[in-house]
Amino acid sequence: MRLETVMVVFGVLVMLSGCGKKEETVYSGEEGDVTVTRDAAGEPDKVTVTGKEGTATMEYGKTVLPEDLGISLYPGATAGQGGTMQFENQAEQGAGSVFSVSVHSNDAIDKVAQYYKEELKNQQPRVFEMAMPTGRMVTLTIEKDATVKTIVLSENGKQGGTDIQISRIRE
Repeated sequence: MRLETVMVVFGVLVMLSGCGKKEETVYSGEEGDVTVTRDAAGEPDKVTVTGKEGTATMEYGKTVLPEDLGISLYPGATAGQGGTMQFENQAEQGAGSVFSVSVHSNDAIDKVAQYYKEELKNQQPRVFEMAMPTGRMVTLTIEKDATVKTIVLSENGKQGGTDIQISRIRE
């Protein structure tokens, strides 16, 4: 009876040790590896693809901007549909990186656009504004030293407010 009790206690401890932890699964193929990290609820949290051309990482629900980006996250913005995506190219030709984050604000597009125009005025962004069938769109672009930073603001007719896409491409 004691051995059975010890086995039950050990089994419960093993099951509990996995609770609340992230799970990582690696899939390997001819072109490289895909690593899927799942959160404690079993939902995909992060996907990393590693191959000859570099490493691409997609994190769901994250709103983290690199410190050297020179663009802040709009106050009160929350994770949008794609979270963040970062691609680092490590190939011999065309080495570079791409960073992108999607967030959403309940504020109107005019307010969000004014915030970014003011924040970036010293970087002299090119500003494009257009009407789309789904609502207005404002794009701010800064090109400097083989780097292009872009902020795309889109009215969100279904949810209301503004969808914000911030990206950087470096050669």
